[in-house]
Amino acid sequence: MSKVFTFNPVINPVKIRQSRPPGGVLVWIAPGDPDNPFTAACDHKITGPVGMDIVMQAGFNYDGASVPRPLWWFIPRADARFFRAASLHDLLYATREGSRAVADAILKAVAEQDRMPCLKRWAAYLAVRFGGRGAWEDDD
Repeated sequence: MSKVFTFNPVINPVKIRQSRPPGGVLVWIAPGDPDNPFTAACDHKITGPVGMDIVMQAGFNYDGASVPRPLWWFIPRADARFFRAASLHDLLYATREGSRAVADAILKAVAEQDRMPCLKRWAAYLAVRFGGRGAWEDDD
């Protein structure tokens, strides 16, 4: 796992929560950590497939879509149609909630719900299936 940065919001978290769409993701950009540039602004629920709700804790650092920089033209790190799926996936990998196969399937299902184009959705899914083992097994 990567280094965890402390996060001290200066804005009222209640107002922030009330301003976001239901089931969405609420983040701050953490430019000091290029590997994990997104930080949960406050505790909030992210809705997954079939009414699945997972609470992302305030201060959770993650990278959004784990896409190599040369491919950001194809799948940007913070693509709105993929950000909820990538955030859930990062959280499931960090907490080891369920199995890796289930976390990867949730990524694909949520990306489909958010209307990510089929080719991009499958490319992302296959990338985590074939390349995600190291991140899943990382114990640091």
